[in-house]
Amino acid sequence: MLIDETRQHKGQLVGLYCEGELIVSLDSGLAAERGVKAGREYSVGELRGLLAESQLRRAKTKALRLLNYRDYSRRDIAAKLRQDFDEQTVSAVVEYLDETGASDDTRYAENMIRHLTDRKRYGRRRIIQELAAKGIDRETAESLLEKSGPDEPAAIAGLLRGKFRSSLGDSGGIRRTIATLQRYGYEMSDIMSALRDYAESEDKSDDNYSNYE
Repeated sequence: MLIDETRQHKGQLVGLYCEGELIVSLDSGLAAERGVKAGREYSVGELRGLLAESQLRRAKTKALRLLNYRDYSRRDIAAKLRQDFDEQTVSAVVEYLDETGASDDTRYAENMIRHLTDRKRYGRRRIIQELAAKGIDRETAESLLEKSGPDEPAAIAGLLRGKFRSSLGDSGGIRRTIATLQRYGYEMSDIMSALRDYAESEDKSDDNYSNYE
């Protein structure tokens, strides 16, 4: 197939044309390196090879650009790449990111645990759920939580004396607080223990804090 014209396209692409019809768009850097230009003839197989190489290069560029802004899990970066590239290209790029250390699920999970513990104030159960949604397996999550997971009793006590303090004045508020803490991933036994400690420290009647077990 004789390429009789090339045109610069948006997104650092160059289009290869034959008799006015666009045949394929390639990464402009790759086209320059391979000496792609009007007047050269290519077989269908050669064009497919150039396209595959171009797609791989562009997918790597997109992945590294995304990772330059923030960390992504393997699952999330693959999902982003699938918006523009085929599965074979996505798999090759994810493997490349793993090999080079540009993307690392363990590092991602460690950072996410710190965020969910320090900022969201979540308990272990909720953290494991959030990590699973990002493609982090339970074994990895539990192993990392053993090293850097939240001190759940202390976390609940801090929430009761801070964020939820104003909600603990009546039984309805206490009930809503308990439900919220459960959604945060804390166990009922730990919640009730913290409520009893709170009642004692605040010199409040224990009755409101012991009727929900």
